[in-house]
Amino acid sequence: MDTGIKEMIKNLESELGYTEKGGGYTKFGDWYSKNVDHSYDFSNAAWCDMFLVWGATKAGVAKQVGKFAYTPSHAAFFKKHKAFDAKPAPGALVFYDWSGGKGIDGIDHVGIVTEVDGGRIHTIEGNVDGQFVKRKVRDQDNVVGYGHPVKVPIGRKPAAAPAQHGGDASGSGAKTAAMAYTRPAPADGPSVEPWSAVGAVLFLTLSLLVFLKRRRATTEPAPAAPAPSGPRTREEDR
Repeated sequence: MDTGIKEMIKNLESELGYTEKGGGYTKFGDWYSKNVDHSYDFSNAAWCDMFLVWGATKAGVAKQVGKFAYTPSHAAFFKKHKAFDAKPAPGALVFYDWSGGKGIDGIDHVGIVTEVDGGRIHTIEGNVDGQFVKRKVRDQDNVVGYGHPVKVPIGRKPAAAPAQHGGDASGSGAKTAAMAYTRPAPADGPSVEPWSAVGAVLFLTLSLLVFLKRRRATTEPAPAAPAPSGPRTREEDR
């Protein structure tokens, strides 16, 4: 196992027994808001992923592990880097779907593997069993896949991920808005810039027509007033 990942696990082990406070507050969500994403108050949000990010950052391996609060986006990060598969290994992040699905968009929870024992995995996880940090021993029935930080390329740009059209890489959006902050903007809509250019042309054309109409009105002679046709009635005064 990579030395940095070992240090990350030690950091997580130091928090075994931690539980969230009143209103769902955790120091990991509070830390995440102050150090990773300032756009939202994550202090009361679901914190299983932020717990791992905290441990990785403290160990100096956050670039390999990734910094996410939304578990489907975190799994997509590993998939983009070709570091996501179905093979458990110590130091890998394990992503679960409690409904038994195998799509990234259905992921509910994440932990880190510390040991593989046949078909079972030993893990450290946050936000489990009444919102604790605990060691768990699990089978793999609800595992969607494993993200391997040691396989994430550091120092070079990864190949662009294929466009997703309703696929699982960007997450389902069914979680809270706070957890969806990493989802990419839609890539299949029309560009903003061409429509702005068309609008500018239409605006200039209309402005020119109004200007010419006003100029014509000021240069043409006023029509002669009609001759009086007699006294106006009371109905015409209204």
